[in-house]
Amino acid sequence: MKTQLFVLLLFVVSFATVNGQYTQEEMQRILSKSSPGELLRENSQLLLVANYYQSIQVIDRLLEMEPDNANYNYRKGYALLFSQSQYEQALPYLEKAVKNVKKLYDASSEKETAAPVDVYYYLGKCYHQNETLDKATEFYQKYLESSTSKNALYPWAELGITQVENAQKELKNPKNYELKNLGAVINTEAPEFSPVVSLDGSALFFTARRLWKNGLNKDMKDLNTNHYWEDIYVSYKNLNNTWSDPALLEFCQSGQNEATVSVSMDERKIYVYNDVSGNGDIYFSEFKGNQFQQIQAADIKKLNSKFWEPHLTVTPDGQTMLFVSDRAGGYGGRDIYRMVKLPDGNWSEPVNLGPEVNSEFDEDAPFLAMDNKTLYFASNGTKSMGGFDIFMSVQDENGNWSPAINMGVPLNSTGDDIFYTTTMDGTTGYLTSFRNGGFGEKDIYEVKNNETGKQGISVLKGEIVVAGNRPLPQDLSVTVSCLNCGNKTSVTLYPRVRDGVYFSRLEKCREYELVYAYGENETEFYKEKITTKCDTEFEEIHSRALLRLDDMTIIPFMKYHLKGNISDFADQTPVGKATVEFLSVDGELLEKHSTSSEGLFTSALLDSSFFGDPIHFMVKVSKDGYLTQQFEVNETLGEKAVIDLAYLIDKPDVGKELSKVLKLNPIYFDLDKSTIRQDAKVELDKIVQIMNDNPSVRIELGSHTDCRGSANYNLALSERRAKASADYIRKKISDPSRISGKGYGESKLVNNCPCEDEVVSECSEEEHQANRRTEFRIIE
Repeated sequence: MKTQLFVLLLFVVSFATVNGQYTQEEMQRILSKSSPGELLRENSQLLLVANYYQSIQVIDRLLEMEPDNANYNYRKGYALLFSQSQYEQALPYLEKAVKNVKKLYDASSEKETAAPVDVYYYLGKCYHQNETLDKATEFYQKYLESSTSKNALYPWAELGITQVENAQKELKNPKNYELKNLGAVINTEAPEFSPVVSLDGSALFFTARRLWKNGLNKDMKDLNTNHYWEDIYVSYKNLNNTWSDPALLEFCQSGQNEATVSVSMDERKIYVYNDVSGNGDIYFSEFKGNQFQQIQAADIKKLNSKFWEPHLTVTPDGQTMLFVSDRAGGYGGRDIYRMVKLPDGNWSEPVNLGPEVNSEFDEDAPFLAMDNKTLYFASNGTKSMGGFDIFMSVQDENGNWSPAINMGVPLNSTGDDIFYTTTMDGTTGYLTSFRNGGFGEKDIYEVKNNETGKQGISVLKGEIVVAGNRPLPQDLSVTVSCLNCGNKTSVTLYPRVRDGVYFSRLEKCREYELVYAYGENETEFYKEKITTKCDTEFEEIHSRALLRLDDMTIIPFMKYHLKGNISDFADQTPVGKATVEFLSVDGELLEKHSTSSEGLFTSALLDSSFFGDPIHFMVKVSKDGYLTQQFEVNETLGEKAVIDLAYLIDKPDVGKELSKVLKLNPIYFDLDKSTIRQDAKVELDKIVQIMNDNPSVRIELGSHTDCRGSANYNLALSERRAKASADYIRKKISDPSRISGKGYGESKLVNNCPCEDEVVSECSEEEHQANRRTEFRIIE
């Protein structure tokens, strides 16, 4: 999708046939065999068809011959700007080109060594994007002085001067935004753009031009830019508030552009830009059978046309659609249009949003906030700081839009800032920006909007949780009806399949009824009433329902209770006055308790937890005269309301073997090897933990074999394994002398399974396995 407008320089060529692109072999032949004149003509051909990547390869060959040639430097800088908006890389070439400028520039002549006056405009554009604003104005002005108003770039140079003035004002008055690059999980050196965030901020759909993980698109590149074709990805926010590894959506094809434009509130329909028709139209895909289906053209009258429709957004209630088109009859290039859903389910005629929003230049990427009246969009017109900026306009009760306001810095920059979408309260947004410090050509940024604050609306966030972690029925719906609104409005919603969440905008100071239904006949099975507040603050109402599928019944959510008991390992008697600490997996202290005389304790750790929540923490138990031990809790809360923990702790008696106390799994080695395997590290780390928690304890690690093999061989092998295991532990404890390793070979069999000399053992494999063991005995 095009995010930077320049006027195409028309090179004059002296032949009729213009090639689109060459194979690598053809390019190598051209670069090695062609004369300078032939190379120049090839460069002109490639620029005419916008094959910037290969045009740069050709011009690089010419620059090897004449590095100071202003014509060649101009062409290189021009191609860099158009291919990937690489203004920093283009700058040195254009700076060299402006040293030799000629008004009567002859693009077709191989003897031409000067650059055209257009180089002033493009150099000004580079300085503009680089925030070197005085230089930008200087070269925009040089272009105007060297050109006439008939030239195609003239109005763009005038616009550039205006935008520089805007930038100088905005940079002196930064707004209260916090901007953060989403980092390497989302962004790469390739372009990432057009983010669409879910209303609760838990999912991010976006477009990227990157190599697929399976490599199937490795030969599918757009030679104009040397990027892969546009594909759509989705990332979900993890419990630790980080983004998951993005997943490619199923319908993406390696040789086509598919770009995100909008996602329905229930995430069951995604709208896509696709240019297979030539000009580019809006398509959609529906989520069925647990995956998105192949895209198809949006069957909405007057939406797609013979013109360019690059973007669309649908409001969360599904009643209003805004789209972008460069069709005839608008105010300038691309304009934003509005359609509303009629009572019969069809869409109205498109209506241009008018001059308060649209301009003689380009408006793009509209997004209507949850209040259905705050519009965010991008414009590259006279109020921009440079390229596209994010603007805001608010619709009044009469349907009129307020004059668009530039949202300012640091949200906007002098480069392209576009595709802004927000969560339901309006405080967190995501946008595409091409600015200094990014990972690649375009990156996705998170914006904390402290400038405008939360929207003064009421929002319902509902959640249907299925008992037993079973899949949510896709035909389940919730109808939200206003009981005391003037027009008795109602809307039927479908929860997200992935987590059962749904949303609805609510009017202030009203009562609503939620009706749950399922199946083709929309059988009702549950009702609930909620009431919104009568203030002007943002309000988020939560409704959580636990669904039992067997009889389609909503059952009450239970309150969870955490309790436990500590007992002596040897005789199972209660251990009183033991200290019980609850720790996060990172070691942070969450709670601390002491057991009663009966060894009991209770905790409030789960008081705010809900059905389906994952819980993961450590329980550390300590008492004088006992080993301090840690126990892991890692489960998902279900239909059991009381989580009862029972732990046995043991005394550090000399000679005590710890394998049973710590419930160690067998430590295995590969055949005839003493290398510590990954599964063995897990068990050895338990010994590391016990030694770090009990700094006075000393342990002997004994390695044993079964009887098979010679006694000398088994003794040597067990010595190597004991040493390797002990060395692993030594590196992780403060005093390495507290652990020693000793190999016993087959000298201490735990059962009657000898097989020395002429004795042939009749023991089973399980009995031999009992002898192949590692023991950890307390020696002090």
